[in-house]
Amino acid sequence: MRLPSQPRSSARGCFVPKQNLAFHNEFRRAFRSGAPVYNQKIQAKERPNMHSFALSYPARSDFDWCWFLRRQGKSGEAIERILHDIGVMHPDGWADWRPSVLTSTGSPVEMLFSTAQPDLQLMTEVADPASDPNGRVDEVCRIMDGYGAKLPPASLRDVISAAQGAGPLKFGAWLGLRHGKGKTHCDIIAEVPAEADDLSTLFSAHDLSSVLEAFGPKVRPKTIVFDGTTGATSILFELADATRHCLPVLADAAQVSPLILSNAIDGLTGANPGGPLPFNRLGFRFTDHGNGQLKVLKLHFSATDALGSDDEIVRRITACGGNAFNGYGALIESLPHVPARFKHHGCVGLIARQNAAPVLCAGVAAPWTSLFEPY
Repeated sequence: MRLPSQPRSSARGCFVPKQNLAFHNEFRRAFRSGAPVYNQKIQAKERPNMHSFALSYPARSDFDWCWFLRRQGKSGEAIERILHDIGVMHPDGWADWRPSVLTSTGSPVEMLFSTAQPDLQLMTEVADPASDPNGRVDEVCRIMDGYGAKLPPASLRDVISAAQGAGPLKFGAWLGLRHGKGKTHCDIIAEVPAEADDLSTLFSAHDLSSVLEAFGPKVRPKTIVFDGTTGATSILFELADATRHCLPVLADAAQVSPLILSNAIDGLTGANPGGPLPFNRLGFRFTDHGNGQLKVLKLHFSATDALGSDDEIVRRITACGGNAFNGYGALIESLPHVPARFKHHGCVGLIARQNAAPVLCAGVAAPWTSLFEPY
């Protein structure tokens, strides 16, 4: 894939800036020779250590992914080391894991982009998706502790544990990573199964009762997110049969303009102003930073449902400010061809702001292939 009006080079169909050609050629020679990515192995349960081994060259199965990361400078190299420490990547390429429900393609890593955040961001699995998901919260917390992040307080861990004990889990928990200015930031994204219907303690703490009462049984919690840097807690919900009438309810809770949100959705998706929303399910996430600050509202919806093909998604995102996404163009150039029923893009999001256009966000699966079919 490529961004609109962006040239390709003749080398493997990738856009390679002139100043990077020498490194690119060296990279490809190493790729053909089968040289390993790292010169040391690391035990899977060892405490994460970003400096536990030195970078070398990428192997075959993760060539496009490594090439993308190394075009991102020190942040990309740091992320690559972390993924090796976790076990998502091995010295000979991607870990031999079953496909993940994190992305449509089955990739265990999803890159996250935002017009307000230049740091490299992603979400990742922390274990083979085929393994028991019930221990993932503990594993994510172990990794976060290894990088000096704040951990969820005991009260929040109790809520998560009770919720996850109510029904079967699909993924348990994912790890959110952000790296910039030499620092690594971690989040935990904990799954809330559909059977978990009593989170009243958490909802009351976030004062969301009026929002939930307005939507009734059409809404349910999907994940609980804890920011290991700020200590803020977020709850992500999904609303079925979403209409424009839901926007004022959400906007009022965050004290932002529903008209600005509605116009932003229309501008991004090309929907008719005031007409039906171009998607059926709407995700919304409230983040409470405490200290009397207003809740932060983020809307998100399936890019595929709203826009269709990856090419159209790229075109619309780029036209609406996505050209400011740090690394987005390089990742799009690295994506392999996939059957039409799969999409590299996940959700697009809008973070509401007072009296200003929302912040645009998007998720894109890391370049990944597997002998297994995605779920």
